[in-house]
Amino acid sequence: MHLRVATRGSKLSLEQVRIAMEFLKSRIPELTYEVVIVKTLGDKVQDKPLHQLGRKGVFEKEVNQAVLDGRADVAVHSMKDLPSEMASELEILAVPPREVPNESLVPRQGLEPRDPDALPPGVVVAAGSPRRKAMIINANPEVKTIIIRGNLDTRLRKLDSGAADYLLAAEAGLKRLGVNRPRVILPLIPYTPPPGQGVIAVVGLREWSGAKILRLASHKPTEAEAVAERVFLEKLRGGCSLPVGGVSRLTGGMLRFHVAAFSPDGSRGSWETLWGRDPGELGEEAAEAARSLLREVMRE
Repeated sequence: MHLRVATRGSKLSLEQVRIAMEFLKSRIPELTYEVVIVKTLGDKVQDKPLHQLGRKGVFEKEVNQAVLDGRADVAVHSMKDLPSEMASELEILAVPPREVPNESLVPRQGLEPRDPDALPPGVVVAAGSPRRKAMIINANPEVKTIIIRGNLDTRLRKLDSGAADYLLAAEAGLKRLGVNRPRVILPLIPYTPPPGQGVIAVVGLREWSGAKILRLASHKPTEAEAVAERVFLEKLRGGCSLPVGGVSRLTGGMLRFHVAAFSPDGSRGSWETLWGRDPGELGEEAAEAARSLLREVMRE
């Protein structure tokens, strides 16, 4: 079985292809693959926050189009980059085991790692989404936030060049890039990540001849968490424009789902944990909880 794999050309994207394909090869020994590099809107436009680019799926659409056009058999993504709705012909066929979903706070070289609430007044934190900005200000109203765009390695270079003092980033990406520098891994509450963080998604055509093989090879515990978070995202319909986080973790056959919501200015925050066995039902319950939390934090 030979796969043409569409992906972005960043170091992290290519490493995620390697991780996903090596996992699939452990289940499908005869599998081989080649990489098809695709340039996306999110790669081309670096001077605006993602939620201001005017469409969902700024890292996803062009990569998936390569599958729809027949230039690739599958596409590999960070699941958190996938919008709740993809082209109807496409499906997430497989996921490898999840990396940790936590956020991390990375200091500029020469600074000490600190918890967010221990940062001195005036410290500049790079936080590239409304959720990250709101949750860091909620933890410490004395800090300043800015947006640094670019691939993770680019953001780390900008951090060390003095663009900011600290960077909020996904621990999964730091680990996958082999970043070995001091940092604080933040707890899932209240620093709740976006749905899909730490999950790699292998996307393909529903009716493709190899779809069944990849479905059978998928890592089922990660798949359960991913289903809950995808349903949560679909029912919430906010993407990265809402200051909301949602993550599920499978423990002893039970899923727990952490939800956090913040006012846009970060002055108010609220969070909740739900438990369940059915991923779809739990995702729906978590979305309803998120809406309630948003109403709570939006009250004056």
